[in-house]
Amino acid sequence: MSVAEVVAAFERTAAAIRERLRERAFTGVATFYVWHDEQAGQLRCSTGSVSPEVLPFGGAYAASGHLAPIVGRFLADGERSRLAWSEPDDVPGLSGRAEPEVAPLAVWVSGVGASK
Repeated sequence: MSVAEVVAAFERTAAAIRERLRERAFTGVATFYVWHDEQAGQLRCSTGSVSPEVLPFGGAYAASGHLAPIVGRFLADGERSRLAWSEPDDVPGLSGRAEPEVAPLAVWVSGVGASK
């Protein structure tokens, strides 16, 4: 699949969730969001009754309105993004080496609730 096809699929999903919530007269805040889980080698998505500023990630993340770069990194990474669990010396924090500084996780957000 191409970046454009994947982006369009997620945008259609967000629009469908938004419409479903409107049909049910949901009046609260809701966010549909997508991120590249590099450790698992997957694109993941979720919907929560929260604003983009308080998504349930355990670490730093950067909310963005731009999905194409996230999808592009996922498609470019392919198999390279999966950790080889049989080689713990390569896993940051387990080898005794200092962990490299990690950029915040890029997360595409789309408001799907009645309020933002």
